[in-house]
Amino acid sequence: MRRLETSRRLAGLIAVLVLAAGVTTASAQTQKHGGHGKRAGLELTYTKWFAPGFPNMVGVVGGDIDGQFGGAVLRAAPDATGRFIRLTAVYIVVAPDPSHSLTIHVDGVQDNQLGTAVLNGRVVDGSLAGARAHAEYKVISCTQSPDGTCFQGTINIMQR
Repeated sequence: MRRLETSRRLAGLIAVLVLAAGVTTASAQTQKHGGHGKRAGLELTYTKWFAPGFPNMVGVVGGDIDGQFGGAVLRAAPDATGRFIRLTAVYIVVAPDPSHSLTIHVDGVQDNQLGTAVLNGRVVDGSLAGARAHAEYKVISCTQSPDGTCFQGTINIMQR
């Protein structure tokens, strides 16, 4: 059963990557602040939603990289009260220049009462591999998502 669930998540993540590549055409302005090597890190903004459905995410990224967002929730464990959900996820930033794309593994907590989340992790692949990452988001209403729910936030990448 666990192996089947893992296979389904992997298939879903592949579907998300395919969707993310076709969500929108990203801006030609890849690096607004002079590239990865000239700053202490990256500041990204993002809006994401579940598509084609949970646990797969798609969306858009702005800030230091204008691109596309893809990813998947790997684990969502609510606490006994239902207020907090412990999350593990993979975030994928797809930049117009593939050398600036990156994959981030994050863990954190979503507060369902406040509609906010804080996650921390590391860049595990691509540009800035090994760098620390800090992400925050808030739950918002939107038109992009089939159920009208999106997650809007920031990702800060701190280079080593």
